[in-house]
Amino acid sequence: MAAPTTAPRPAAPPMNTKPPAGATKMSKIYLDERGIPQRSVTPVPVDENEHRTAHLQYRCPQLRTVNGGGKERCGTAEWLLPEEEKPFCPRHGKQLEADKSGPSAAQRTIQEALRLHGRSAAPWLAPLAAGVLDAGAHLAEVGALETGAIAPVLTGGAYLVAKRTLTKRALKRGRIERGQKTGRRIAALKVESRRYAWYAGEAGLWLAALAGTDITHLPGVLVAGAGMLRWGFASRLWWQSAEQRRERGDVKVAVPDEAAEATLVEAPDPVRLRAVTTWAALIGCTAGPLAGTELVDFQRLPACEVGASERTQLPNWSAKVVAKVEGSINMRESRPNLLGRIAAAYRCTYADVSFSADESDLSVGWLRVQPDNPLAETRMWTGPAASDWKRGTSIAGRFDDGQQIIYQWWTKTGAAHDLISGCTGSGKSEFVVQLILASLHSNGLVLDWVGDPQGGQSYGALKDAVDWFARDKSEIKLMLLAAVKEMQRRNDELSRNNIKTWFATKAMPLLVITLDEVQSYIDDPDILTLVEMLVGQARKCGIKMRLITQVPAAYNLGGSTYIKEQLKAGQTVIFRAMTDVAGRSAVDGDVPVDPTMLPLVWGKNTCAAGEGTAGLMFLQGVNGRDVYGRSDYTGDKMEKWLVDPNGDPSVCPGVFGPEAQQESGVLWGDRKERAIRLLRQGRSDADILPGGRAVELIEQASATFVDAAGDAPVAPPPVAQSAKDKVLSAVRDLTVERGSAEKKAVVARLDGVVAANTVTSALTDLLASSAILRVTNGVYAVPGVTRSQSPGVPA
Repeated sequence: MAAPTTAPRPAAPPMNTKPPAGATKMSKIYLDERGIPQRSVTPVPVDENEHRTAHLQYRCPQLRTVNGGGKERCGTAEWLLPEEEKPFCPRHGKQLEADKSGPSAAQRTIQEALRLHGRSAAPWLAPLAAGVLDAGAHLAEVGALETGAIAPVLTGGAYLVAKRTLTKRALKRGRIERGQKTGRRIAALKVESRRYAWYAGEAGLWLAALAGTDITHLPGVLVAGAGMLRWGFASRLWWQSAEQRRERGDVKVAVPDEAAEATLVEAPDPVRLRAVTTWAALIGCTAGPLAGTELVDFQRLPACEVGASERTQLPNWSAKVVAKVEGSINMRESRPNLLGRIAAAYRCTYADVSFSADESDLSVGWLRVQPDNPLAETRMWTGPAASDWKRGTSIAGRFDDGQQIIYQWWTKTGAAHDLISGCTGSGKSEFVVQLILASLHSNGLVLDWVGDPQGGQSYGALKDAVDWFARDKSEIKLMLLAAVKEMQRRNDELSRNNIKTWFATKAMPLLVITLDEVQSYIDDPDILTLVEMLVGQARKCGIKMRLITQVPAAYNLGGSTYIKEQLKAGQTVIFRAMTDVAGRSAVDGDVPVDPTMLPLVWGKNTCAAGEGTAGLMFLQGVNGRDVYGRSDYTGDKMEKWLVDPNGDPSVCPGVFGPEAQQESGVLWGDRKERAIRLLRQGRSDADILPGGRAVELIEQASATFVDAAGDAPVAPPPVAQSAKDKVLSAVRDLTVERGSAEKKAVVARLDGVVAANTVTSALTDLLASSAILRVTNGVYAVPGVTRSQSPGVPA
């Protein structure tokens, strides 16, 4: 009789780490059903979204005795779905079985009880521990003072443990980012940690009181009763919180049936699904700006917490952009319309999108889309604490990923120049105010000179706090001349002492020269020459140039590309631009942003919907990044940063030392008196336009009067002589009297008639128009006019 035939049994493959069918990879880190990261001892199969798949591990049930006693299980194993056919072990012929390793029924019961009631039972540990410690203290005959020493230890230990535990829990739940130092959630963690520390300190004091009394006597009963009342009051809030968690369904009981749990299918994340499909359809498609790319490593980002319950939020998220064909795309390539296309695809503003190439791998890009932009929250300047003067840095704001904007005052090679640009209302003046306030609290390491032809309207009380404030072109010229003389003095002193590299000290502080609205006066030949000298040579001796203009083009910098290149070698701070010319001038080079696209107001999904975006900026240079940031705000009133509550000055800027004052002479020494005289005399019409053209226009306007009755021309009223004409007349008279005219003599002759700085400007204009000649330095003459030898004129 023939033996019955049986179907061949599938052999089980040996255990390996390759992902099974239906899984993307094997990983020890995976996301549970709530999206919270979990860690496994051994790798488990996960899908493309990092979620644990329904696969279970099936093993051969064969056991064998090992040397030294005990049993060892066969190593053949495979990850399978519950509905799949189970293979057989090729060595033992037994069908693989589901892995039974895990908690027993009793262990699961205990775990479920702790999960459901453990939070409610936790407060009972406090009186239990107090009773045990009190009994131990009485047996060991430890007094109240010795026991009371435990209170500060308990307080500090409870704070550290609570802060570490709460931080890990918040990171695990995705409520904060790793390395985050500020924010409302960080502040809430600290408050909760201090509350635990307070409870621990109270427990230590209670324990000391118990150790100093006897529970069998009335004082001991009173102390124990008071402690239990305090414990009950504090525990009541804890029990209410635990009950609310159970009512919300936060406490879930594990289902023992592994097969039933494995068959659950999770719904896809709608935010991720929208992000990936929108990218594939509009950005990574054939005609898209980043054709051939896709999104991977999708992650949710925290929303802005300000007014979260008062607006409709769109989730913030980030992802990695990779090419479908590895290495086929350079993410650093210039794509002017890329951010705009992405913002339009995800229905947000230009400032809500950040795209930058990986610095270590240009084939990878990092994308952040934040319709609920965290930069919309106005963050106040933290004051002097924002600066680290040992490294020469200040925290000026934060980028859109939460990292700090680091402003560099100086580097190892000297001062770091600044070029700051932006249209009206973009926030550049507030940024400069913040920098000046920081330098005024530099502990004597930074000294500020400021030039502003608008009279310092943007700086308020700061113009009186800085060391030198120049309010017109003539005074700015004197300030730059003094800076060049100081540069030469510093060069000589450093060379004499064989000092190769300057570093900031109180004896030789960093001298910061801020030139606001520089385009309005840098066309003056003298100012242009002085600025070129300073930007090229002053950096090594600790003199920093900070130029501010709305359009940072070369034609707005005196036509000097040299000035622009020297400034861009330091730091370039770019705020919103209004025109294409201004935008292209600000970001010339390989920069993946367009400052003209920055919005005027924040989007509807932010915490500041409809409010201005002042402070949005892009930083290039020493600490620059390819993403947007926002500067901190110092407030409308700056006096609070300049004086203490008693009204005394609280600033501590650098000092222009005696040697520097001696070298500068009247340039620096008489700056205050010149400013007072200028304010008294007012501004001259001759300074409005170059060459006194404004005075000529006023004269032409006065000559156009006609008689109202007969329309017949009438003689114009006598026109006051212009300042330039008065200077020319004085030079001519002095040339006739003395053969030449010294500048001091011209100023003395026109004293009370024309201001000294106006005389200087007029002489410069007259020289440029060849109306006068320079005999020697400071001595002038009128062409064709000679000294008179007639009687009555001194020889």
